[in-house]
Amino acid sequence: MKNISLFLGLSVLFGSFAIPGYSQIQIGGLLRDEFALGLTPPIKSAGMGGAYVAVDRTQSYNPAALSVVEQLEAGLTYGIYDLDEGPTTHRGRLDAIAPVPYLGGGARIMLDGFASDGEGETLLPGDLPVEFDSTTLGLQYGRNITDWLAVGFGGYPYETAHIDLITPGGTIEGQAISQVGSIQLGTILRPHEKINVGGQFIYIRDDLEVDFPAGGGESGDYFNIHYFALGVAVMPFEGTLVAVDYWNGEIEGHVDTSTNFDQDIDRWNFGIEQRVHEKVYLRAGSDNGGLTAGFTVRFNDSIDLDYAFINEELGDKADVFGETQFHGVALIYRF
Repeated sequence: MKNISLFLGLSVLFGSFAIPGYSQIQIGGLLRDEFALGLTPPIKSAGMGGAYVAVDRTQSYNPAALSVVEQLEAGLTYGIYDLDEGPTTHRGRLDAIAPVPYLGGGARIMLDGFASDGEGETLLPGDLPVEFDSTTLGLQYGRNITDWLAVGFGGYPYETAHIDLITPGGTIEGQAISQVGSIQLGTILRPHEKINVGGQFIYIRDDLEVDFPAGGGESGDYFNIHYFALGVAVMPFEGTLVAVDYWNGEIEGHVDTSTNFDQDIDRWNFGIEQRVHEKVYLRAGSDNGGLTAGFTVRFNDSIDLDYAFINEELGDKADVFGETQFHGVALIYRF
């Protein structure tokens, strides 16, 4: 079983297709596990190892964390994935968060997209180049049940991922489209004012379609991912946050009976956030064994500038992309 660290953390659709001359080439989404929106943490969380499951703030992607929302918030995010092998990839995301009148709690709408900067050679057999893009719309809602218990729900009504694998015999095109039933469930318990315990479940189900070149025809079936996650967040001192998450799950799917894929998932995230000034927060952590760092500069009560760096992002896909570095920035506005 291979260690993989989340986040939101991402999300590569780990498909395996039998291609003449190659055995079990990983193609499919390359987009539906470590790149997926529901698994990729916001920039604040990314700087502290991607740990967010028990964090009771809008920097968490546990929908139960929206239970504490009291004002409108908008976020604009840009990230770049610098792959050793493969095309440079750009990512953009827009978040809008608001309290929910009458029902209580808060809601979030997310629009996320990323695309490779043209095609680039990978570590796949034959150094095959790839080119890919993806678009996702996400919705979340969370509310308090009691002072010590919050619950939340997330849905992803539109997710599509597309990849071209360029082979000597032509381009193989793969596309994954999310189906009804892709959901996210979360809860946060507050047994003490300085301790939170969180849980989360994510299930993603896709229709998978592949077009083969040179009269190879079409094939397709399904792909699904599910994760259970547990997290603990501790606030031992004023301005200090320590968080750790554990994720366990499975990725499975096939295009035909000869290309079954089934992988167990085992992930850890750890991080710390420290306020060093009234307007400055520093962060550090570990994401799948790769070190992370980040900061927030709070210009005033309304505007934050966030930055995160991950030195070994997409660690689970090192056999395709080699080592990946990630840089991300976000502008947050509260009103």
